Amino acid sequence: MSSTDPIVAIGTRLDDVEEDAAPILQAKPLKDGAITISSNPSVPSVSASAVLGESASMPKGSVECRGHDFTASSDIESILQSYVTTGFQATQLGLAVERIRELRQWRLSNVEWNEGDDEALQDINIRQRIRARIFLAYTSNQISCGQREVIKFLIMHRMVDVIVTTAGGIEEDIIKCFQPTYMGNFKLSGKELRRKGINRIGDLLIPNRNYCEFEDWFTPILHKLHDEQDEADREWAKDTSQPKFAWTPSTIIHRLGFEINHPDSVLYWAAKNDIPIF
Repeated sequence: MSSTDPIVAIGTRLDDVEEDAAPILQAKPLKDGAITISSNPSVPSVSASAVLGESASMPKGSVECRGHDFTASSDIESILQSYVTTGFQATQLGLAVERIRELRQWRLSNVEWNEGDDEALQDINIRQRIRARIFLAYTSNQISCGQREVIKFLIMHRMVDVIVTTAGGIEEDIIKCFQPTYMGNFKLSGKELRRKGINRIGDLLIPNRNYCEFEDWFTPILHKLHDEQDEADREWAKDTSQPKFAWTPSTIIHRLGFEINHPDSVLYWAAKNDIPIF
């Protein structure tokens, strides 16, 4: 595994094959009579060639597929570590965990200072204190489901610096402060549920009243924000040398975090820890 790019290098690549070995995609077909089954008239020669052809040698150091040994350990750290060699999507999750660890451990001192770089950042002690700025992006379904608690934990403990999400990612977080989202089933009829005023998101169920409570809470705040901006405009007209105030999506979201004032809310913790949401 390369120390510079473990994500790319985890699996065996075609160009890793030794020069004196047959390329992986060009395995030679078996010679006639090489093994019993290939010379058996009941086995078509094309099948014998395709399935039983000679194999290229795997490169030295190729990573073997092997799952977790629960008899040795059952802690979450070792389980996640084993995902890298489990294969299929487990490997992709394991690689994502490794990349996150890299992000958290990275410091500017990992990169050499070169002539022409900012001289203020030349001191190694300063470079060791500058870490990666981590952006976390997610869509609304991550808030609708139980991932909301995971995201809240990350923000509560300042493990990310910036959040990027959708309008639904904001709305659903506030809604769940008033009413819960319920477990349903993927097979439930959306048509029948709609007749009962219930919405289905995958296998999750959300009654219409949840959205109604959100509107009842949000509308007065929206009017309040409008009035505050009008008042700021009047003050600005008295002294136009000052910057003109205007609400932006991120400043509104920041305000909503304080307005909801709920410990289960992602927005609340983002506002409390001054983590911007775009």
